[in-house]
Amino acid sequence: MDRTVRILRLWLGTAFRAAPVLMGLLCLLVAVQSVTSPMQTYGVKLLVDGLTGTETSAIGWGIGVIVAGFAVSFVSMVLTDPMRDTAQERVARQVHADLLDVTTGVPGIMHHERSDFADRLELIRERSWRLGVGAEILLFAVATLANTATVLTLLASVHPLLLVLPLLGSARIWSAYVSGRMEQEAWEETMQQERLTDRLADIAKDPRSGLELRVFGLNSVLVDRIIKLQNDRYRVLFGATKRGGLIDGTVRLGFAAAYIAAVIWVVWRARQGQASAGDVVLLLLIAPQIDQMTGGIAQNVYWVGEVIRSFARYDWLREYAKEHAWAETSAPAPKRLTSGIVLRDVGFAYPGSDKPVLSHVNLSLPAGSTVALVGENGAGKTTLVKLLARLYDPTEGAVLVDGVDLRAIPPGEWRQRMSASFQDFTKFEFTVRESVGIGDLARMDDEETVGTALRRGGAVGVVRDLPNGLDTQLGKRFSEGVEVSGGQWQRLALARAFMRDEPLLLLLDEPTAALDPAAEHALFEQFAAAAKVAAARTGGLTVLVSHRFSTVRMADLIVVMEDGQITETGAHEDLVGSGGRYAELFELQARAYR
Repeated sequence: MDRTVRILRLWLGTAFRAAPVLMGLLCLLVAVQSVTSPMQTYGVKLLVDGLTGTETSAIGWGIGVIVAGFAVSFVSMVLTDPMRDTAQERVARQVHADLLDVTTGVPGIMHHERSDFADRLELIRERSWRLGVGAEILLFAVATLANTATVLTLLASVHPLLLVLPLLGSARIWSAYVSGRMEQEAWEETMQQERLTDRLADIAKDPRSGLELRVFGLNSVLVDRIIKLQNDRYRVLFGATKRGGLIDGTVRLGFAAAYIAAVIWVVWRARQGQASAGDVVLLLLIAPQIDQMTGGIAQNVYWVGEVIRSFARYDWLREYAKEHAWAETSAPAPKRLTSGIVLRDVGFAYPGSDKPVLSHVNLSLPAGSTVALVGENGAGKTTLVKLLARLYDPTEGAVLVDGVDLRAIPPGEWRQRMSASFQDFTKFEFTVRESVGIGDLARMDDEETVGTALRRGGAVGVVRDLPNGLDTQLGKRFSEGVEVSGGQWQRLALARAFMRDEPLLLLLDEPTAALDPAAEHALFEQFAAAAKVAAARTGGLTVLVSHRFSTVRMADLIVVMEDGQITETGAHEDLVGSGGRYAELFELQARAYR
């Protein structure tokens, strides 16, 4: 019950928070507009009774009600349409802003990496427009309530027994709910196919995929796969629509039969002198309005249900964001490291999986040092990097920063003290200045800082070759955009990581995978010298993940990982001399280069 109330409050609050005055006026206008049609029908009844009976005053009242209805309907229609469009635009803008704020405000990344969460988030994104039209559905509900009250009053004025008609028509509410639920379940059941179809379509139209698609002849394979997924999905959706349509059609036929019987009965009463000619005319003319009323209620049940379900998913997202906001923090992030970072008996398993990725990891990362993580794919190196960045919290043990549990430090503050560059970096298609500068938002407009970052990232040559230098738009999707190579994108990503020149923690997870070994070695020699100077001032440390031993041998401490555990630690010479796994891997790579 509490969640239902919270969802309704979220729906109403979203609409009225975005446009409070407009929504209030619109509720009044649509309520008035919705009663004009049945009231004009009542005016016709009065006019007929006046023309066929002795009460001539009813003629004037009837004409007055009809004319007043036309006037009110005209004025409200002129005012309502532009006001509704404005209110809907404001509500949609509010909803999209709220969704972005909630989704980007979650400090962890679990909701990005779990498939069940990804499906729910995709459904929220796919149906976000239903949050935006929540205001219009609210107005529709107000109009339907006002119309229903008026139609019921008019039916009761002819004979209370006629109130059975809308009672029978209420079966459409049930049929609309059933058919709407069938369609909703079909949508949710096929959401995975929808996501896969979108992804395959993105691959098919992405210029970067064009070369391989043509070399391997994959165009027809992709098209066939997309068509099959769409056919499978539409088969499920069409089946749900067909079943719902049969149910709704059967109910409507039953209501039509009942209405015909009611008309015959009222005509019989009029011939017996128990009803007026105006009553017969009223019942005949109000038929479409009864259908509109029951149809409106049925549509409202469906759309209100859809909006409530959409806001229920939105409420889940908001609650998820609150539960994973990591707000219970008490220790500020340090301004410098004195002892370093210690992992104490750390274990970790990804949510939804029972298999541990890390187990019993004990490791000391001394302040001011450069630490290299090596090991085969799947050893747990990137997962360890994610824990250090606090993209996840360990499921066992603790990560201590100068003796303070990282979970006690606000994630936003910690990330202000760190920087990172990853193998799967993002290609921010901004101007070069912006793509690099966002590595430190407070200084992104400082050209000297951007220039220094470009030098440290080895990206000066990239900018020199671009037509407009730092102001060059990146990305072919823009009319004057320039596409750069994978290695150039990676150099810009490295430069972005170096915008923060004195971070307490610098994470470099395969940051030069797109560069050749010689370029990588030269870059890290340059960086290592600068890192030692910065480390002396702040105690900051660097964690490097790389498969190239010519790079990791420069590290102060090398950590060898295997199957989620640490098997060796030490300097390059010591590890080579010990003849363990590191020495074996180093020899294999050295032999390959020879």
